[in-house]
Amino acid sequence: MLSTLKFVLFTAMSIAMIFTAVYLTVLNTYKPAVKTYINGEFVGYFTDEQQFDEVYNDLVAEKQSIDENVKVYLESEPTFEQSYIKDSVLEEQNVYTNLRAEIKTEYTIYDLVVDGEEMKFTAEEQAEDYIEKLKAEIDNVDAKITVEKVSELEGITSTDRADDILASVIDRNKPVEPVYEEPVYVSNQYAASVYTGAVAAVADGTKCWPTVSHTVNCDYWGYYGHNGIDLAGSSGTPIYAYMGGTVVFAGWDSSGYGNCVKINHGNGLVTIYAHQSAIYVSAGQVVNAGDTLGGIGMTGWATGNHLHFEVKLNGVSVNPWPYLNACN
Repeated sequence: MLSTLKFVLFTAMSIAMIFTAVYLTVLNTYKPAVKTYINGEFVGYFTDEQQFDEVYNDLVAEKQSIDENVKVYLESEPTFEQSYIKDSVLEEQNVYTNLRAEIKTEYTIYDLVVDGEEMKFTAEEQAEDYIEKLKAEIDNVDAKITVEKVSELEGITSTDRADDILASVIDRNKPVEPVYEEPVYVSNQYAASVYTGAVAAVADGTKCWPTVSHTVNCDYWGYYGHNGIDLAGSSGTPIYAYMGGTVVFAGWDSSGYGNCVKINHGNGLVTIYAHQSAIYVSAGQVVNAGDTLGGIGMTGWATGNHLHFEVKLNGVSVNPWPYLNACN
């Protein structure tokens, strides 16, 4: 009986020692960890939930170092499952890489478009600052800021590039500084003819630049009383009808225009082509956009060969640029 009891105790102690050895072996080989999921997808093992929070906060700080206003988020809250894994698994995996792939970012971009040029900023204050700089140099600047939400920062305009764009826009929108030349009177008179009948309806909306060259010698109101735009060209270079209409005047205009053609396009719109060296149309003639009206010259009061192009609306001279800018 005693020997049997000793055997049972010995056996129990042996089993306990074996389990203890196994347990110690497991503890030395496997470590407790949390198996982490985001949106149902396995992300990796973390030693505990606190380590997950530390890694996440580090990654948020990493994104905010690029743009402090970035929105950093996960599509869903993480879930954790208690587990035991080998040390080697914890050492081999990179929890920063694993979690970085799951993090979503939302950047706010301020897109400034001015005079066909585009600039992208991460701060609204930057975009507004460039608009203020433009307003200080250009009257009635056409600038617009749009807000865009993006997941990646791409195509952001550097300060140097934005400064270059700003300088370019200002330069090409500077008012023309006219160099005043004393006009001379040149007489090569064409007999004037006037048409007062019905005006032909414009067949279509085609609009044509009135000269071969687009070079401006003197802009609208380049000097006091200058109601048109002077377009460069050598003597005899063709002059084209801006739009279809009826010639209501062709010939010599003694007010200073010299040889001149006037076209009535209907709805109160009249265009004037002055200082011509030659006239190829007559009053009452119906013309289409692009038809040749005459040749560039310097008749009347002029400082050299050019076309003085003028627009009148209901008898009042208006800025020709909105009309020229609509040319095909």
